[in-house]
Amino acid sequence: MESPDVFLTFDDGPHPVATPTVLEILQAHKIKGTFFMSGLAVTKYPSLVKEVEAENHRIGIHAFNHTKAIALSKTTTKSEILQTEEAITRAGAHAAKLFRPPYGFFSWNTISATKELSYRLVMWTTSTGDFRKDWSDEQVRTTALTKLTPGAILVFHDNELTKLRVQQVLPGVIARIQELGLAFGLIQ
Repeated sequence: MESPDVFLTFDDGPHPVATPTVLEILQAHKIKGTFFMSGLAVTKYPSLVKEVEAENHRIGIHAFNHTKAIALSKTTTKSEILQTEEAITRAGAHAAKLFRPPYGFFSWNTISATKELSYRLVMWTTSTGDFRKDWSDEQVRTTALTKLTPGAILVFHDNELTKLRVQQVLPGVIARIQELGLAFGLIQ
């Protein structure tokens, strides 16, 4: 079986407005996504974590506190991963062994920490810029569709900054990817 061509990922959630919107859009298109969750958000919205899992999406870890400092210390990185994993478990869900560092900042310590915890460090091919207030919806759509190669990983966000934009941009991006005949998949 061929591997999927495009992986949709969502960082920073869960969020009480953005995450349900993303779930609704993905369900309407019959596709799955990978959600890299922040531990703090998980503790605030545990029912959304369970909902993401119940709809057969993948849950990865995006640190507990969503800080850039995570790139500095192996101990901090491990703690952030384990705290988030514990929060996801307390919410009644399961975290895949996937870690995406906040802001994409990482160091050799980050790599070492993820290896020691048997996590896979997952970055992206394209950051869609959906969080940029100075960009139009069209700029975000164009950016999302620019580097569609086999195995492309697109990063969107389900957070406060993107809670309205995601419903304006995501359906069109998905439709265009489907028009191109590309398949969607979950990061393993």
